[in-house]
Amino acid sequence: MGVLAFFVLSGFLITWLLLKEEERYGEISLKLFYIRRSLRIFPAFYCYWFLLNSALLLVGRQVVIPQAVCAAFYVNNYYQAIFGDPSTGLSHTWSLGIEEQFYVLWPMTFLFLKRNRSRMWFLVAAIAAVWVYREVLVFLVHMNQGYIYEAFDARADHLLIGCLLAVVLRDRAFGLLWERLCWSPWFPVLTAAGLFLSAALANRYGTMYRDAVGFIVDPLLVAILIVQTVAHRSTGLGVALNWGWMRYLGSISYSIYLYQQIVIGPAKSFTTSTHWLALPASMACVVIVASASYWIVEKPFLRLKGRFFVPVGPQS
Repeated sequence: MGVLAFFVLSGFLITWLLLKEEERYGEISLKLFYIRRSLRIFPAFYCYWFLLNSALLLVGRQVVIPQAVCAAFYVNNYYQAIFGDPSTGLSHTWSLGIEEQFYVLWPMTFLFLKRNRSRMWFLVAAIAAVWVYREVLVFLVHMNQGYIYEAFDARADHLLIGCLLAVVLRDRAFGLLWERLCWSPWFPVLTAAGLFLSAALANRYGTMYRDAVGFIVDPLLVAILIVQTVAHRSTGLGVALNWGWMRYLGSISYSIYLYQQIVIGPAKSFTTSTHWLALPASMACVVIVASASYWIVEKPFLRLKGRFFVPVGPQS
């Protein structure tokens, strides 16, 4: 559920930034967009990739070469979708592959469509097409659940729902619908309850429910929850998300995702005699390692991002 929510949020934020850049500068530079994305993503990832594989080689542990190579080129999602997950410190990079493939395809499509209305209807059609395609994979092709879970073509709708949300909100479309969905500060609680119910159903009925139903319902609920949280940012969940320590966790979330794969296991092993310490100790260790990655690796490159925007001409 966390990865799914990340996909929706990522599609929303990237599209929102593209729309803002287009409105502010009158154009979007794909070259500068990819430079900014590279500065955001590559340093932390390749540092993690290098440290992990170097450590494995130093202690004489096996490196799954095909997976490591595919992860380095951001196609590990298809390697694992086709050949299975070897369960290593790079297993979670399938989601980064989906993200990177989205970054390659969506900005070009965004520029090609030019008008927000065209973008909106394209996104609606694309999302519906992925829904039909995934149902065919589940019920007619009987595709293995690993492929449906990790392949970009089977998960693209989650990112596209976030894109659609950004376009709709920026275009001020369906205002009455959003007013009703955000009418009460208690509505985010109901939406969150819907997500918990869907997770319970997936736990009860397995991948059949998740792939055929949950992958449609859940991203829609996440999109609604994003709007409700922003609309009620001064109450309830909105207040909690604006706490300083929550914003800090958001800042280091990329490094948290990278390093949790290899930190949680060792942290738990040191608390075998006191099981109640396992969760807080694991969380603390992940935050410490992620903080080091953020301040030492990510932050210096993030400072460079501001240099790569479309220059404002004299007419501005």
